[in-house]
Amino acid sequence: MSEKQSRRLRGLAVAGGVTGGVAVGAALAWGVPRYLARRTRAASNDPYAHEPFELPPQRSVFTVDSHGVPIHVETAGPEDADLTVVFVHGYMQDMATFYFQRKAVVEAERAGVSLRAVLYDQPGHGRSGPLPRTEYGIADLAEVLHDVLAAVAPRGPLVLVGHSMGGMTIQVYARTYEADFRERVKGVAFLSSTSAGLDKVATKPMRSLQRLRRTVLPMLQQVAGWTPDLIERSRLLAGDLGWLLTRKAAFGHVDPPASLVTLVERMNRRTSLQTIVGYARAILDHDETAVLPLFEGLPALVVVGDEDLLTPPEHSRRLAAALGGSRFALIAEAAHSPQLEYPGEISQLLLEMIDKVVAEIGRGSAVSAAPAAPPFARDAGRQRRWSPFSRHHGHRLEP
Repeated sequence: MSEKQSRRLRGLAVAGGVTGGVAVGAALAWGVPRYLARRTRAASNDPYAHEPFELPPQRSVFTVDSHGVPIHVETAGPEDADLTVVFVHGYMQDMATFYFQRKAVVEAERAGVSLRAVLYDQPGHGRSGPLPRTEYGIADLAEVLHDVLAAVAPRGPLVLVGHSMGGMTIQVYARTYEADFRERVKGVAFLSSTSAGLDKVATKPMRSLQRLRRTVLPMLQQVAGWTPDLIERSRLLAGDLGWLLTRKAAFGHVDPPASLVTLVERMNRRTSLQTIVGYARAILDHDETAVLPLFEGLPALVVVGDEDLLTPPEHSRRLAAALGGSRFALIAEAAHSPQLEYPGEISQLLLEMIDKVVAEIGRGSAVSAAPAAPPFARDAGRQRRWSPFSRHHGHRLEP
């Protein structure tokens, strides 16, 4: 064999080795996250594996037009209920984040308590259309809340429940529609929310959002405008890796149920990049400290997880202190969505607050009006059924 042929064979061998290495690396990059995700899902002891998250209890489905944007709305319970509970979800989620609380309201209504639940997807989330702009403001979301109420719950007393950005929405709604707020809103709940100061939070997730606003936001707006399909396809291909990242970042418990991880990952993945970018500035700039006196005197619930890196506990503590007379709950081993991680505890707290509202509007106690075993009864068996993986230390309440 000539020297030339020998060099050629050695070159082909090297090229083959490199190609094989690249192929193996690509296979590992794709296959390992997929394997780990499947193994983790299969190994998890999941008490909610059979919950119909895609088919929650409902009575009616609407599409509400909010200044040309189609808003997906669902209700549960009778239209003539004594009290309507309106759920307003947060950033990169949708109404499914309140699945268990919706279920609790439905069970209370079936037990004889006159309640109705209203849930909707914020613009650019879930099944609602996007706003026709590249940047959104919380004031836009307050307009949507007003339009939803006008369309599906135009009369009667309300309890407003906001998670994260949904709590911000409620604050701006109170300022923008003060007369309606004072007349109709009889109770509020803020889950993992804040009135101001997210631009100063130094946790890794919030530093990333701050960098996105300062340096990447203009570029991403252009990219999202020119090549949205390519970007969204890339996000969809990263499903298993996204599942593992969601499991690690979105939950405070070391072994969250796989079905809840899937639910949160699906909500995040369904949120378009255009929407993710569009809300960044509004969240960081939010400051409604001046509006908080409007909430004084209302029954109020403020809840946060002790491992929340997006809206850390000190934000909820300040919010609870400013509201005056609110009930504050710090949920142990919970991150940014305690309503999913500890649904029994959060539903219990919410229903107790609703009971207080019902008593204060002169219709008597919801507990006393219900049958002998109401869904908000403090029996341990009921809570274990809702949240079988609860920690013994549960949550800490402060007046």
